[in-house]
Amino acid sequence: MRSAQVLAVRALMLGALLASAGCFRPKILSGGYACGDAGSNPCPDNFVCDPRSHLCVSSIGGASGTGGTGTGGTTGTGGAGGVDAGGVDRPCIGAIAGCQPTDAGLCDPVCNTGCGQCYQKCSFNTNGALTCNDLYPPNQPPVGLLQFCSPYSPADPTGQSDNCGPGQICANGSACGVPRCYRFCRRDSDCTGGASCSRDGGSYQFCDVPPKVCDPVAGGTGSQDCGGLNCYLAQTGKNTLCDCQFNRAGLGGVGRPSDSCNHSRDCLNGNACVFLSASLGKQCKAVCLLPVDGGAPDPCPGGCQPLQADGGSTYGWCNN
Repeated sequence: MRSAQVLAVRALMLGALLASAGCFRPKILSGGYACGDAGSNPCPDNFVCDPRSHLCVSSIGGASGTGGTGTGGTTGTGGAGGVDAGGVDRPCIGAIAGCQPTDAGLCDPVCNTGCGQCYQKCSFNTNGALTCNDLYPPNQPPVGLLQFCSPYSPADPTGQSDNCGPGQICANGSACGVPRCYRFCRRDSDCTGGASCSRDGGSYQFCDVPPKVCDPVAGGTGSQDCGGLNCYLAQTGKNTLCDCQFNRAGLGGVGRPSDSCNHSRDCLNGNACVFLSASLGKQCKAVCLLPVDGGAPDPCPGGCQPLQADGGSTYGWCNN
């Protein structure tokens, strides 16, 4: 009789355990899942997809729960916040705040949307194909915008990554010797600090370096103003900027006066790229300071010619 009672109690306990197991729900953090548009990659029950961050949140309009979407900073990212709830202990990097994504291709590198996991970054590989991969090395904070970076290029190009933040790519478009993080863009408004969306990345554009006050004249203090980089004159002659010389592959020469060029940064420090004529094309020419109100002697034997057609620039080029 006692054995029968024990068996009955055990049966009831087993039934209760099975019932509770059927109702078990894992703990899901708000902001811990990535989601897509038009019903793709839907959120778990009791969560909604925030169209601004493309993360699953408990509510829209206020704070996004413990996960958060963060705000942009010098790296131009949408913030991290939360931990992916899919069983992987990696911080979510999320989408770029305020960025309007497109649904073309595998993912959107400008807004960092479309990847299946919130800890992945949308970028493209050496073949020009879009990829979704973790930051590399994993579980390490990304480096900042325009900081020197480290690309990761395994034998399988689909696994290519880098340690730049979301919305950025580690590119070596200059002779710095070390690549830097550049921001993906579609228009100038995607860039920060007055930079323009004018650098060509093959099938994609990224932001140029922002303007910075420095001395572009040869023998000036440009390298000191730029922290070791070169001081270059913008094509209009209105702004200056700090950057490395571009890679001169296919141009010949090293960027001295009379060497061919396409951009001023194809030239050595202290020079600008000037269009001379249809027959001579563009050549590097030494930068000079234009005489002001006739009070300063012309610094060039052949004359200091304005870079702007209206002569309104402070700087010009030596017509030697």
